[in-house]
Amino acid sequence: MKLSAPVLLATSALVLGCVGSSPTEEVGRASAPVIEELDRCDSVLRSETMVRVADDVALHVIEKHTPRGLAASPRRALLMLPPTLATNAIYDAQVPGDGSTSPAKSSDFDALERAERKGYLAFAPSYEGYGASTHPADGATVTKARCLADVAALVEWIHKTHAVERVDVFGMSIGSSLAVALGSTTSGEVREHVGRIVVTSNVYASVTPFFASAFFNPGLLAFLQSAPNGYVATTPEAYGLLLSNSEPAAVTWLSTALPGTYATGPTLEGFTLPLFDASLARAPMLQIWGTADPVTPPEDVAAFQAAYGGPASLRVIEGGAHSLPFEPGREQLWSATFDFLDAGRPSIREVACNP
Repeated sequence: MKLSAPVLLATSALVLGCVGSSPTEEVGRASAPVIEELDRCDSVLRSETMVRVADDVALHVIEKHTPRGLAASPRRALLMLPPTLATNAIYDAQVPGDGSTSPAKSSDFDALERAERKGYLAFAPSYEGYGASTHPADGATVTKARCLADVAALVEWIHKTHAVERVDVFGMSIGSSLAVALGSTTSGEVREHVGRIVVTSNVYASVTPFFASAFFNPGLLAFLQSAPNGYVATTPEAYGLLLSNSEPAAVTWLSTALPGTYATGPTLEGFTLPLFDASLARAPMLQIWGTADPVTPPEDVAAFQAAYGGPASLRVIEGGAHSLPFEPGREQLWSATFDFLDAGRPSIREVACNP
């Protein structure tokens, strides 16, 4: 089933919160590590891994590290959770003309590379029923509880296999809700392995009146519920509103990278807001919001900040919309993100390494 523009625009902003955890094991490498020679301590190491998060579920994970990050003690990791109806490719952006095509400069739009240049071990998964991750027979069965269980298991995998005490989390849209849930009192022992979280494109309890009237309606719900086998296929045109303030080169790349076939379950869960009680959150949190966001109104930002149960802060980007990593204000986004994550911690950039 092809997903029309109004349907995709609505679903891309939906939020998701869920509970659970399961054991993990690495089940294989989708590709061997690729090393891009810059200098020896800051060379780019990229690999793709299938991580088993349940008996019948494996998530496709893109990893990016540097020898300097691996040599750091304590090590730091950043788990980057994608938005709705997008795979982990959104954090591994290879935009032509961007720094991603030149080893002499870090990529402008590649979020994983930005994180590893800061010394983090950087990870981005595709959700179950998305991209190269395993697909259940019925995509509608990827519930909020199942989704969070998968991501919680991935946090445990990073903690155990990469010797990281606490994993920081960055989320967009659905990924923001998952990040908040991971750092909540309901996430069990996983909470002990979650550090700080950064949320963007976040929807807590309400959307803008325009978005609600035009897209967030019973027609969309019925469309998703009727999708064959619980999957929908998206088209490039459908992402228009959410990319309204993005750079032209990024929009061109995203129009190829975003469309695909996606499980409907995570999106269906978003029709009851809020799906996660922010008062249960405990992880230190930074919310980054753009004043031109067509989906999240300022009232929702205020409600989320007031309800949040842990240390909460807000950074406002004037003119920012709903896809901040691809917009003119992205340097403000990443500066605020890493200032928050690095505050009071030793500088990884000063770590000596012997690659």
